[in-house]
Amino acid sequence: MAKEICPRLIFVRHGQTEWSKSGQYTSITDLPLTPFGVRQMRATGQNLLGTKPNNLVQTPNLRYVISSPRTRARQTVELILETLTPEERAKIECRVDERIREWEYGDYEGLLTKQIIELRELRGLGSSWNIWANGCENGETYVDVTKRLDELIADIRKIHLKALEEEKSCDIIIVAHGHILRSLAARWVGYPVHCNPKYMLDAGGVGVLSYQHHNIEEPALQLAGAFVVPVEEEGKDI
Repeated sequence: MAKEICPRLIFVRHGQTEWSKSGQYTSITDLPLTPFGVRQMRATGQNLLGTKPNNLVQTPNLRYVISSPRTRARQTVELILETLTPEERAKIECRVDERIREWEYGDYEGLLTKQIIELRELRGLGSSWNIWANGCENGETYVDVTKRLDELIADIRKIHLKALEEEKSCDIIIVAHGHILRSLAARWVGYPVHCNPKYMLDAGGVGVLSYQHHNIEEPALQLAGAFVVPVEEEGKDI
């Protein structure tokens, strides 16, 4: 008998907001999606989740949806799940988790990168800045972000390990924000956040985290996970 598919964590950045469109740093400011963002995530949901062979997540395999507490993330969850029947929805546990809220920008909330650098120059902090190494004044540092993400990852690994032991499929979707999701991907594979993970993730973007060799001790970033053509399996090549 073929093995069940390996457990996965599918991460989704919320759809467009007015500030993601303008490039303003947004953490605690509770903005809704723009009309474009709504259309964007509705289309993403139709392709992401379902029972067609080309859906990245097969509905019966989805066990949990974890969301940031912010309106833009919770609105995104509703849009990507809206094609499900009530019966399908009832089988999925949806929860809000503070640990996947956006990196808290403190004094830099609502600013553009160039404005942040100008502010830091006025305060005598130099002319260069990146969030990964320097963090945010009166906001979070990479140490703060690492701590909460590592706790969340440990909880997800417990769920995935149980699924592996029981030989059951277990996909988890997590919906959150640009900086925190890039930090999540880095921590998933054990990379330090302060070294700039150099991942790009547009509004509405989707990525996949999983494990090599069906082994919980081998976490991996699943490259091009959304583009595997479904054909009859003949062997394992990973």
